[in-house]
Amino acid sequence: MKLILPKVIITDPRSPHNGEQKDIMIKDGQITAIADNIEKIEGYAMLESFRGRWISPGWVDTRSRCGEPGFEQRETYLSLSFAASNGGYTNVAVLPSTNPTRDSRPHIESLIQSTENLDVNFLPLGSISNNLKGEKLSEIFDMQIAGAVGFSDDKNQIKNPNLLQLALQYSSDLNTSIQTFCHETELSPEGQIHEGDISANNGLCPIPALSEILRIKRDISIHEYTGGKLHITSVSTAEGVDLIREAKKTQQGLTADVSVANLIGTENDLEDFDSTYKTLPPLRSESDKEALWRALLDGTIDIIASDHNPMDIESKDCEFGRAKFGAATIEHSFAWYRAVNPSQEALNKWIEAVSHNPRELYNLGQCVIKVGCPSDFTIFANDGSVVKKKSKGINVPKWPQNGRAVGTILNENIIEL
Repeated sequence: MKLILPKVIITDPRSPHNGEQKDIMIKDGQITAIADNIEKIEGYAMLESFRGRWISPGWVDTRSRCGEPGFEQRETYLSLSFAASNGGYTNVAVLPSTNPTRDSRPHIESLIQSTENLDVNFLPLGSISNNLKGEKLSEIFDMQIAGAVGFSDDKNQIKNPNLLQLALQYSSDLNTSIQTFCHETELSPEGQIHEGDISANNGLCPIPALSEILRIKRDISIHEYTGGKLHITSVSTAEGVDLIREAKKTQQGLTADVSVANLIGTENDLEDFDSTYKTLPPLRSESDKEALWRALLDGTIDIIASDHNPMDIESKDCEFGRAKFGAATIEHSFAWYRAVNPSQEALNKWIEAVSHNPRELYNLGQCVIKVGCPSDFTIFANDGSVVKKKSKGINVPKWPQNGRAVGTILNENIIEL
């Protein structure tokens, strides 16, 4: 592959060319030159459709769900690949909550083999416990050897603290991440939305901030004791942010992410009982949302995850209390993010939080836009919106959009949207 990208605007805080408009030459999967003007060379394709667009290292989603195998009506490998590319992602970490659960070496190998020819690089996440039950530790070492980039029980609780302790001990030896979702279900087993004015006015069972706080306190305490690599997912409360900020002052190997929905929406979106906005963790208060943005910008929160959870119509178009949690987000994450905060500071943080920090979490190697960088790029616009939906999920929130991917380049594969 021989390409020239004409007059693209480099957006990469770690690049020596950040903010500059340059021509970029690519040969055999690597950047070979970055200059003000590169004349067209015989044998090189000049990608005029990308002229004047922004370019960054390829975006990595650290947490998405694919229905395949077992729930193909929600999403397949192919539809997730289309949706991820449409949203600007070149790499997608796929959670193990399928049927059967991805909790063994053959399951990891099967995912890799099934997706190797798709447009997006699928990164397998193995389960921490067998069948996501939180009772017996999965064979983490075997799954890592097979290609698992990290381990998670998705939204299932790890009730046994000894299991988490053992997993963190493994993570230290294997240099892999253990991802925990901090939610104490038994505190509010029938909870539907955030505990606040909307839950009270609508008579819905609340999910208090305390359900998150209790688990964060426990998990960071275990991590302080054992060490290893603990990644806390889907932080949604101001109190949770404060706990993580304080713990990071003394604990190495502690990272955290926020689901994009919690940066965009609030409990007010549920005023009309629209189950599209029924997520877990729930959309919280405006003050929680503001605290999450502060934590993202000051580095307390490391990563923005799409937390993509596509659903079929039967799972959402029903009585609110029976509707499943989750939103289909991967195609629109960037557009929503830019609509809420169009500043340059926020754009730079987006690149850190979806390009660089995810690569560090999953040991994927560096991808900085400079000579020698591998060809893994997202090309995007800072205006407009996603035009055509590719995900099978019907549960897409209708938040304002102001940005979109216009293409991706991954190895020899070029997608123009």
